[in-house]
Amino acid sequence: MSSPTFDCTACGACCFGGHDRYIALLPQDTGRPIPEAATAEIEGRRYMKMACGHCAQLTVTATGATLCAIYGDRPEACRAFRAGSFECLKARQHRGAQAEALRALAMAGTEPAPPREGTVPVVLPGAAMLPPEGEVSPSP
Repeated sequence: MSSPTFDCTACGACCFGGHDRYIALLPQDTGRPIPEAATAEIEGRRYMKMACGHCAQLTVTATGATLCAIYGDRPEACRAFRAGSFECLKARQHRGAQAEALRALAMAGTEPAPPREGTVPVVLPGAAMLPPEGEVSPSP
């Protein structure tokens, strides 16, 4: 039996989280050119901005691929996330439907504005109604 191949550009579930502290910037991120507009300061710590339940840097292409707008400069927490890992499978199980809905909206042409430098908000109906999650860990 062969193991499945996980294509991150066909998913994006790991970019979804139920709170604004989902993706914390770590000391290793200090030298990365992450746009300041892509981050938020909460109680003295920096986090990636969230929009509609997902990282604001998550974009959906015209072909339905999910991509990070700052992939080359992404935070350490995102770099440590591995396709097919336990965390990946957990994200797919818990957030896969939201990622699929985001792709469906984008494919239907209902994505609001074209991507801007810094953040890329995408409206996902019902995202504001997501229940808050427990304690934050430094990785998605």
